[in-house]
Amino acid sequence: MWSRAKDHAREIYTVLKRERVFKILGFTFVIILYGALALYFADRYYDTQGARGLFDAIYWAVVTLTTVGYGDIVPTTKVAKFFALTIILSGPALLSLITASIASVFVEQKIKEGKGLEAIKDKGHIVICGWNENGTAVVEALKVQHRGGPPKIALVNELDRDEVQSIQYHYEGADIRFVRGDFVKEAVLARANIHRARSAIVMADVSGGHILEKADQRTIFATMAIKSMASKVRTCAELIHAENREHLIRAKVDEIIVRGESSGPLLATAAVSPGVTDSIRRLVNNQDENKLWRVRVTGRLAGRTYGEAARQLRNKYGALLLGVVREEEQIKLEDILSDDSTFIDDFIRRKFEESGKDYFGEKRGHTVILNPDDAFELTLNDGLVVISRERPEEVGIVEKLVGSG
Repeated sequence: MWSRAKDHAREIYTVLKRERVFKILGFTFVIILYGALALYFADRYYDTQGARGLFDAIYWAVVTLTTVGYGDIVPTTKVAKFFALTIILSGPALLSLITASIASVFVEQKIKEGKGLEAIKDKGHIVICGWNENGTAVVEALKVQHRGGPPKIALVNELDRDEVQSIQYHYEGADIRFVRGDFVKEAVLARANIHRARSAIVMADVSGGHILEKADQRTIFATMAIKSMASKVRTCAELIHAENREHLIRAKVDEIIVRGESSGPLLATAAVSPGVTDSIRRLVNNQDENKLWRVRVTGRLAGRTYGEAARQLRNKYGALLLGVVREEEQIKLEDILSDDSTFIDDFIRRKFEESGKDYFGEKRGHTVILNPDDAFELTLNDGLVVISRERPEEVGIVEKLVGSG
């Protein structure tokens, strides 16, 4: 935290130094000191009723320089009035320089933000890498499902400035930032502050003249870069060709969506079971008052059966339980060490620490079990997939499930 604050302060210092703000402030301080000393010594020498002390003289110089002029302290001798003219005449010019320099810093920052060249300082945001015809649907779904204020979204692509501004205007209820550049490059991802992001979505990119046929290659490179920079950031990726799935699995991507992968089964279902595909579409596209939610099992439900949880959710919250998402913890360092600490165990532990890499992070895999038997026992590592109009807040921490068309 302190390192990030120091970097931010260093960046502000560099900008102010480039705009010569410190030089102007230094010259202003010299003028104030010059006028204050002149008034103090002139009035003191002639023993008049002007500034009675050095503090009064400095106070008078600041008030005069800022064109306030209360009139409670005034120069009384000709010498003091002569030096006062310097303060009076230089005041407006110095204030204009200071105001213009500071304003130019903010204007430059706004211009850089508009062009997508400004680094993002947010944390807990969602980074969307790339853009295609489904981009607006992704933003709309994130806006609908987010709770606790507008979602923080960072778009990383090569769209024209007018297109980005149109997206930001259309979804003004969301906090949308823009980073221009090739999201395959680590420098661009660093500007999007990928290290502190909540999650990342990598879309099949067609922005900046990129063609859809080569989108998978860029998606693979991008996910590898994201996972190497921020391994704990949840990453979801879109593929055009299913045969490239293995590359994303090796890159440890959390969720993989293959475009058109479900089209065949959905068409067959539509032919033999009218209404089923329409129900699915309404749920995943947020077109119905009922929504799909993921409810984390708490101590209240842990150890109880699937049937008991289904009845409780139905009776108390009007929710329909569909299935269980069972999370599985990854292997830990302690799992590969012996029970008794030995020289070899100490050597292995030290080598992992020296590597500086987190090989045993908190990332978990998961298995989806739809409509298990009523006797299926729930654990604290489980999540429940439910359909309901409102979030069943009291059951646990809830995450809304958003489908992809």
